[in-house]
Amino acid sequence: MNNREDTIKIQLIKKIGYYIYSSFVLIARGLNKLIKPKPKMINLYGKKINVTGNFEYMFFWSKIYEKNTYRIFDKFLDPDHSCIDIGAFIGSTVLYCAKIAKKVYAFEPDPIAFAELKKNVSLNPNIKEKIQINQKCINDRLGKVRFGNISKGGDSTSSLKFADSNTSWIVDGITFETFVKDNNINDCNFIKMDIEGGETIVLPTMKDYLKLNKPILFLSMHPIFFKDPINDTKKIIEVLKIYKFIYTDSGEKIELDELLSKKRLRGRYAIVAMNKEFN
Repeated sequence: MNNREDTIKIQLIKKIGYYIYSSFVLIARGLNKLIKPKPKMINLYGKKINVTGNFEYMFFWSKIYEKNTYRIFDKFLDPDHSCIDIGAFIGSTVLYCAKIAKKVYAFEPDPIAFAELKKNVSLNPNIKEKIQINQKCINDRLGKVRFGNISKGGDSTSSLKFADSNTSWIVDGITFETFVKDNNINDCNFIKMDIEGGETIVLPTMKDYLKLNKPILFLSMHPIFFKDPINDTKKIIEVLKIYKFIYTDSGEKIELDELLSKKRLRGRYAIVAMNKEFN
């Protein structure tokens, strides 16, 4: 199969996947209006968390969803340091991190997802004082910015990369350095970034901070959303060279060149960058 045929096949699979997911969202939203679910408590790897019970999002609170993510939080977060969650979505990672870390600074520009995030945080009074949620978009400059979604919004695929989509919003943009300075953050040892391709825009602007402070960087990579997967990945690699070690989210050590492999360039995956051994 040539590259053109391969690309067409991948695009078709993506369209089918989005159609299936969009159909599920419509059904779930209909059930929410009909049944009006009540808040419920879930036990996520030993952490008891209250959530809205929204049918649309219950999968994201399950132990099936991104289990390696929670293992990484358990391994590297501690009560003496804060963490920053860029791409907080509905709060599954935020609330889990708040059970461990000193403070969590969270960003979610998608207004639908942010509304759900805000509700979920409010349902957890024992930790909500440790959480600062921001309906802002970390960007390469200050000021208003268009932010979009490839479906109807409120799912986990909103990004700066989809500004031209039918579903989009004008949101407040802020640079990472400005936010850290304005909030006098000097105890952050962990940054999680999951912004659906927006990492090509945001991560290079964080290079000076990362070089100086060396927080563990838990980065979700989305080359399937990159305009130029090879060159955009190279830009990210230049930032990651700051760190001594790069691991997959399962703890497998990899070299930076592997990020340019055909396998990586065609999908999405998560890596952990740090200056100490994983185990």
